[in-house]
Amino acid sequence: MMHQPRIVVIGAGMAGLGAATKLKELGFTELTVVEASGQAGGRIAKTNIGNAWVDSGAQYIHGASAENPVYCLFKKYSLLNQVPEEGKSTFHRNNEHKVNEDFAERVYAAGERIIRHRGSSTEKSIGEHFAEEAHAVAESWQDDEKDVQSILALVGKDLLVDTGASDLHKISLASWQYYINMGDDLNVEGLMFQMVENLVEDLPKERLLLNKAVGKIEWDGSFSDMEGRGYPVRVVCEDGEEILADHAILTISLGCLKARAATFFSPSLSSEKMEVIEKLCFGNIAKIFLEYEQAFWASDVRSISLIWDNDNVASISTSRAEWLRYLQLFTVMRPKEKFGNILIAWCPGDVADLVETMREEELSSAITEHLRLFTRNPTIPPPRTVLCTQWCSNSFIRGSYTFIPVGIDGKVMDILAQPLVGTKNPSKALQVLFAGEATMKTLYSTVQGALMSGHREAERLARQYDRTAPPAGHCDTVKKDLGVCHVPQ
Repeated sequence: MMHQPRIVVIGAGMAGLGAATKLKELGFTELTVVEASGQAGGRIAKTNIGNAWVDSGAQYIHGASAENPVYCLFKKYSLLNQVPEEGKSTFHRNNEHKVNEDFAERVYAAGERIIRHRGSSTEKSIGEHFAEEAHAVAESWQDDEKDVQSILALVGKDLLVDTGASDLHKISLASWQYYINMGDDLNVEGLMFQMVENLVEDLPKERLLLNKAVGKIEWDGSFSDMEGRGYPVRVVCEDGEEILADHAILTISLGCLKARAATFFSPSLSSEKMEVIEKLCFGNIAKIFLEYEQAFWASDVRSISLIWDNDNVASISTSRAEWLRYLQLFTVMRPKEKFGNILIAWCPGDVADLVETMREEELSSAITEHLRLFTRNPTIPPPRTVLCTQWCSNSFIRGSYTFIPVGIDGKVMDILAQPLVGTKNPSKALQVLFAGEATMKTLYSTVQGALMSGHREAERLARQYDRTAPPAGHCDTVKKDLGVCHVPQ
């Protein structure tokens, strides 16, 4: 009979679910998944607003191609046919002048080409690079230089939303040095949590323990169960239960690791791993859902962008005192038949931290005046419902996702991904393994990065026990090397 090691997966976000479903596929049966909250999904979550369920967490597939396993899951679960057609982008500014939308889109596209530069200098920031290149672009438009500057600044502010950072000058220019581009982004709002619910169905219900927070991981030990069998790992839950295992796969967020790593492990983590946890950054994004009785935007609109005339590309960083200046992006939930009239306002970094603490009435009043100013429409009513996400306040998450600061090479994520191997029991290899988007220098901050990191650790254990994965199914393509080495582009 095949030996069945006992494995516990800590966290039922995409990394944990990826590890668990892959382990099941590989024939591991002694498997337990523990999740601190009351639902699986982690940073993929749902909430109710009006008559609709919406994604309060991730809602984009970054790479709508067969190369992306998340896209493949959407295809497997027949969710792709529910993705609506994209609408158009509209732009408004805070003065009396109308925005030429064709011009704005051309300038915005030029800005995106600059800001998505795949640099290799870890000592230079995206903010510095963007300011240099954007000035040259603005000068090339000559008579429209001021207008171009303000639109390019919008590009920079939108990147803060993409990264969860507060200052472009704090983000490394080498952020995408190792990144795998899997294709265009796809907005799957209202469907991401459905994908997770389908994925959870692939796990036996008794194997997923919800509301089971972990207080400590003890490893490199010798812990015996009631039958006298010994295990090197003991997972101590906050309710007092202890789970013994041959292997633990830890999938909690970098935000949680930052808050808890110093006391979460016994023996402690190496100074090298602790330094990585300290130096990588964990950003925050807030989504403010605004439900209206009637839409004040056209039926074909997908996004509303607000341009401030005096914004400058030289310094793009948030200010809590002027938080509304960083509420420049609103997206429309589509289709209307499913969601009604809902806008999502997006804000990054310390502004996101701030709005999480604000009352619904404060947000409603301020955002209504903000939209009236830019649209020149004084009749825009207050929203019927306001709902703000709480990712930073969530003690099990503590933010949105990872970004790489100036001075740090993405290769440090390889150190975070390295398993813990005991010294007292060297034969008990791979005692604690690490998964999560922060361990993937090629795909950090993405849903597929989290999922594939879970697959990576499951396959690492499979190699330890001489097991092989079954042939790739559904829309899988030729697999890239997902280990800790650089994947060439």
